[in-house]
Amino acid sequence: MQYERTRESRFPQELIEELQEAQADAVEETVHSQDNEPHVFVLVHEKQRQRDESEFIIEGVFSILSSANDQTMNIFKTQYPDYPRSCFYAQGTWQLIGENSVGWYVSRNGTLSLEIHDHRGNTHRIYAEKHYIE
Repeated sequence: MQYERTRESRFPQELIEELQEAQADAVEETVHSQDNEPHVFVLVHEKQRQRDESEFIIEGVFSILSSANDQTMNIFKTQYPDYPRSCFYAQGTWQLIGENSVGWYVSRNGTLSLEIHDHRGNTHRIYAEKHYIE
């Protein structure tokens, strides 16, 4: 299914609500957690093409979860402008994603991951990973 190019990428309200809830839970968990080890969120952008080529880009390192998630969305908006709202699949359905679609997942610690499939069979992922600092 082809979509017209659009200058505006919109995220489903369900994704926004899930993300806000996860971030609130992550803050709550941090406040009440015994695990106060210093950590950062590393934002990764993986691009895998059909010809087995892959590119692995570190897009940034953030100490604040919301900054990492905001940048995840910004990268998607600027680099994948062909995906309207209807292209999003609900959380947890990554195996069922079709072409020109985006699957999303919000982890328990509030990090956002997007998995993007285009009509050429390429798969791209943008995600934040929590890393503890030794």
